Amino acid sequence: MKIIGVIPARYKSSRFPGKPLVDICGKPMIYWVYQQAGKVKEFDKVYIATDDERIREACEQYNMDVIMTSDKHQTGSDRVAEVATKVEGDLFVNVQGDEPVINPEMIRQVISIFLEDSEVYFGSLKKEITDPEEIKAASTVKVVTDDNGDAMYFSRSIIPSNIKDGKLARVFRHVGIYAYKRDFLLKFTNMEQTELELGEGIEPLRAMQRGYKIRLKETEYSSIGVDYPEHVALVEKVIREKNGL
Repeated sequence: MKIIGVIPARYKSSRFPGKPLVDICGKPMIYWVYQQAGKVKEFDKVYIATDDERIREACEQYNMDVIMTSDKHQTGSDRVAEVATKVEGDLFVNVQGDEPVINPEMIRQVISIFLEDSEVYFGSLKKEITDPEEIKAASTVKVVTDDNGDAMYFSRSIIPSNIKDGKLARVFRHVGIYAYKRDFLLKFTNMEQTELELGEGIEPLRAMQRGYKIRLKETEYSSIGVDYPEHVALVEKVIREKNGL
């Protein structure tokens, strides 16, 4: 199985414009994401997928493989799908471009889903959460899965609601690393966005509303996403500690 890592990177982030190029320890953030993805031995190749010349120039400056993609894509999955039309591969893994300290083992865990079950065509991760504030936050995407690990639903609301007295059901946060077999990915990108996907702002619901499944594996690892400028200092601290800077 040929496995390709893709890091979608767009300049026009509504919450943090120019985020992929923000300086972290003297280098653009996208550099650190690429370095972490490069530690995954299962990858045959890792690419950055962008629609912006400034990001392309930064990638070339640091000898990172980059593919230019359309500026019309609605989601990162759609950008990865364009890469799948240009690069040979059996499995494509979408590594979030705003997680410069992502643990490579998390990426391996997503890949392992497909090695353990050849029937899976769409996979991701989940992590149990217990902090009441994180559970309540609309920025936290929650997921409920069945006994096979397949998602039953994703929501920014609290699921399960745990409003009944007695033993509470565990709450899981969705960890946004996606992996897709190529045929499914190309099918996915040709689907119209659905009411549920648009209402929740969660990509897998496009496929789930049509009856497709996504398998999730539970992870014990955490990462730090850079959603706002104030998050930069958090990841800089981790990178300095890990790299002795």
